Amino acid sequence: MPNYYDLIPSQLNMYLMVKFSPHKQIVQIPTSFSVNKDIDFELLTKALNIEYARNDSLRLRFKQVKGQLKQYFLDSYRVESVPILHFTSKEEQDAFFQKDAQKPVRFLKDEILRIYFFVAADGKKGVYLCCSHLAIDAMGMMVFFYDLLNIYKALLKGEDMPAPLYSYEEYIVKELEKSSDEKRLAKGRAFYAEYFAKGGEPFYAGVHGPALLEKERKKTGNPDLHVTKAAYAPQNSKAKVIAFPIDKEKATKIFDFCRQNNVAPESLFTFAMRTYCSAINYRTEDVFYNLMCSKRVSYKDMQTGGCMAQTLQVRTIIPETATFKEGLDEIFRVRTALYRHLSFPFIFARGMLMKMYHHATTEGVAAFMFSWLPIPVDQMGDMQVDFETYNLGHYFNPLYAICYPDPETGGIMMHYMYRVKIVTPEDVKNLHDNMVDIILKGIDAPDTTIGKLMDGVKAE
Repeated sequence: MPNYYDLIPSQLNMYLMVKFSPHKQIVQIPTSFSVNKDIDFELLTKALNIEYARNDSLRLRFKQVKGQLKQYFLDSYRVESVPILHFTSKEEQDAFFQKDAQKPVRFLKDEILRIYFFVAADGKKGVYLCCSHLAIDAMGMMVFFYDLLNIYKALLKGEDMPAPLYSYEEYIVKELEKSSDEKRLAKGRAFYAEYFAKGGEPFYAGVHGPALLEKERKKTGNPDLHVTKAAYAPQNSKAKVIAFPIDKEKATKIFDFCRQNNVAPESLFTFAMRTYCSAINYRTEDVFYNLMCSKRVSYKDMQTGGCMAQTLQVRTIIPETATFKEGLDEIFRVRTALYRHLSFPFIFARGMLMKMYHHATTEGVAAFMFSWLPIPVDQMGDMQVDFETYNLGHYFNPLYAICYPDPETGGIMMHYMYRVKIVTPEDVKNLHDNMVDIILKGIDAPDTTIGKLMDGVKAE
């Protein structure tokens, strides 16, 4: 009989989202990698089976036990073959993977992922993976892809296998211990009670501006309304994706600044996004957003598969008189404080915020959600890698920005998934263009005030 485990907080957050959404694909990750090298798919299948043995998160399964969702690990798993797709055009490839991305992964029926090998129209060969977010997060997916490639290269060259991965099962055991530690939980509750109370009720400063909030203020007769139901309503979940690149020259400037000033890229991008949201929402000092971060903080974590994602509720109250540099310092301060309580479950913190300000489940204050994927482009050697993500068709946030180094161009790629009934393509383009402009102006003159940066915002 297998060892059954409760869900850890990272997984519970994902499970509740899918449980209460009519669109079950909202918590899965559809991605593809293709390379400019010939790939022997038979050898890659052999590498995949070795990966199943090395990466226990791929052998994770879920089961209802006495009304509770539990998880367990298979001792072993093998595939005899993987479907190989041949595409005659990029449009055909995108259409196939886009359709698959919107097909729910049946995690309650022993399916945690779907995998295809493919040959693109330009001759590149690759791997497509659509996985349940309960089992594998974005960084876990990176662990899978790069370990698979390294195993393949070792088999191809007759070399030793790469260093083994660490156990996700062991991580689950430790996380469950942390999440049941009453002293740790008490500290988390005390922190979030003070964190959410400071500054009063948070304000929804959407990327689309204040029109939606003003409409609900008039409808409810409450001119002081701070949150909106429409932005997070389940019936408004239909989503599309727009991608915008940042060219290599600008990306180099951004990465150099981050490296020289010890600034995390996600801090720089979210600072610029929240500054834009402030500028188009009455120039409010109070902008609240969600940061989907990985709890992989150690080398061991980085070499472990599975889901370790945690949503951080980042509240930034920054006056216009603060400088670009001071704004980044404040975001660093807030993030550091949140990281000290990284093991405090998101759903507990979210519940505290709702209770404190009497928010309904369908009301939200986060203007956007952001993820930074640190794709290890320096580990590719002479292998050119193309990375793509696909639209889930529905999403629970008004806008989700996924940002990563682009291995193909040396630039940065921004993917924006947005709710089409709430956010327009023009809203997304305005956000992107102004975000990049704010970042570059701030890098050139770190003592520029936030007020001056907002003065330069252009919204068409």
